[in-house]
Amino acid sequence: MFNAFLDLPWTWLGIRATGLVAWSLLTCVVVWGLLLRTRLLGDKASPKALFMMHRWLGALALTFLVVHFGLLLIDPVMTFTVTQVFVPFTSAWEPIAVGLGTLAMWALLPVTVLGRLRAKLGKAGATLFKRSHLLAYIAWPLATMHYVLAGTDALAEWSVALLISATVFIVLLLLARGFVPVRRPAVAR
Repeated sequence: MFNAFLDLPWTWLGIRATGLVAWSLLTCVVVWGLLLRTRLLGDKASPKALFMMHRWLGALALTFLVVHFGLLLIDPVMTFTVTQVFVPFTSAWEPIAVGLGTLAMWALLPVTVLGRLRAKLGKAGATLFKRSHLLAYIAWPLATMHYVLAGTDALAEWSVALLISATVFIVLLLLARGFVPVRRPAVAR
């Protein structure tokens, strides 16, 4: 019994788990960012609290992404090189699917780095951050395509339900962002 336990493909299970958690956290980052922007929660959540949660979820998502990449590099069954993990579309296994995940990671890095440095860079930092944040908008669709094309659980019923519900929720928040006017705090006179 114990030998069967030891024979489990730990790296493969870890790759699947960290990938799913990283995608789920990235989905939460998008949701919190949209909630922050739309102010749909009104007074129920302060912008500062939403922003802090947005940043914290982003850092957590990147942490799981780093572990995901690390496990890919040490997996004894499906061997990936550093180049295959960090250079899009160079993987021997499913190059398009893996490349989309790599592009998602590269789209997240500028906004992450500049988000931490923008206060130190002054006005130029704010401008650079705002421009880099546009790249972050493409990270979620790229990561989702990576999940669907490379994820071994992507077509499981629970996974399809997760993908559909997350996508519908994000689309509804995007529609709200476009059509619901942002509530501004009342100015004291």
